[in-house]
Amino acid sequence: MTTAVPSAPAGWYPDPLGTTLLRWWNGDGWTDRVEQRRPEIQLAPGAIDWRTRRRIA
Repeated sequence: MTTAVPSAPAGWYPDPLGTTLLRWWNGDGWTDRVEQRRPEIQLAPGAIDWRTRRRIA
């Protein structure tokens, strides 16, 4: 029996590559979609800044 590991919900998260951009997580993996931070883009609930390891949403 295999136990599934829970994944973070799909949404915008700080780019794990350490850039100042946001990257789209589709629920299974990182995509190539990136955006500048701006008010109309909401971070995913519980998003963590990968540089500081702190929750920002």
